[in-house]
Amino acid sequence: MTVSENTSVANILYQFNEKYVPFAGTSILSLLIHNRDIDYLHFYVMDEDISDDSKKRIECLILQYGRKVTFLNSEKIIEQLKALGIPSYRGSYSTNLKMFFPTVLAEHIDRLIYIDSDTIINGSLRPLLTYDMAGKPIAMAYDSLGLRHAKLIGNRKTDGYFNAGVILFDVSQWKKLSCTEQIVRYAKDMRSHYISPDQDLLNIVLRGKIALLPLAYNLQPIHLICSPSEYRFLFRPKTYYAEQEIEIAVNSPVIYHFFRFLGEFPWHRDSMHPGKAVFEFYLKQSPWADFHSSYTEQNSKVFRIERWMYQHMPSSLFFVCFRLCYDLFIYKCQLDSNKGKNNPSM
Repeated sequence: MTVSENTSVANILYQFNEKYVPFAGTSILSLLIHNRDIDYLHFYVMDEDISDDSKKRIECLILQYGRKVTFLNSEKIIEQLKALGIPSYRGSYSTNLKMFFPTVLAEHIDRLIYIDSDTIINGSLRPLLTYDMAGKPIAMAYDSLGLRHAKLIGNRKTDGYFNAGVILFDVSQWKKLSCTEQIVRYAKDMRSHYISPDQDLLNIVLRGKIALLPLAYNLQPIHLICSPSEYRFLFRPKTYYAEQEIEIAVNSPVIYHFFRFLGEFPWHRDSMHPGKAVFEFYLKQSPWADFHSSYTEQNSKVFRIERWMYQHMPSSLFFVCFRLCYDLFIYKCQLDSNKGKNNPSM
């Protein structure tokens, strides 16, 4: 493709399996709606057993907006993940695929914006096309619940712990620093089994090589129910955004990242997820408006207790209990991971 100097070009990466098609499709629709200001949009989908019918529906949606999509075959990557011992996550290997994108993405591109399927895009991604990454191969936002998690994988308090739901790749730097190869070597020679395999490996292997994205590009559920001052009092992070930065993100979010809250996604039946209304607004406009929700499969005793507390406790007391429950949950998941097992509640 030949473009002029002033033409805006955005290359977007998604990864998902057949189960996540309605949610990824809804995310893609929200991105299309809010990014008409970008001249050229090319979607790349790293495919884990997506049906031909689903591919056709996704392609038709993207073509309606005059955009392009390419499906990337990930079978060889999945074989490599299994050989390295990198575990699946919630029964799927798709979450790990992005770390290996150079092996299937042949086109020469400068920047790649990776976005999780459990997201809603609420604004333009154009600022990311020129975002200053200070020569680092990736940029990510801090993880809002990662303090205990970071400590368990050996991060110092000053390192920060980054969330892999949205990643801005400087493709040239990623290749120059052989980042995929570094991850492979670490998984092969050091350790491959982690609670959040992709996120933990990126935080460990690329420590010191991750630029910080504003929270507005990865606004996480806790900030939809907890004020900035409450959050800082509750979690007391050593490395995180200032209260003013959190307020800006909450008031003007570009990307909502709706990972599980109390064991539920916003698309679950009777979900108490704080992103439910936003997600359903876009789902009803999508080709998957007929999606029939089901109850969450995450119905362990801990999650049932958390849901009861959320409904019946004063918010200040709930936040304290939530923090204690979450830290205990992560600790137990880490014990399982140390034994090479996946905790089914992750």
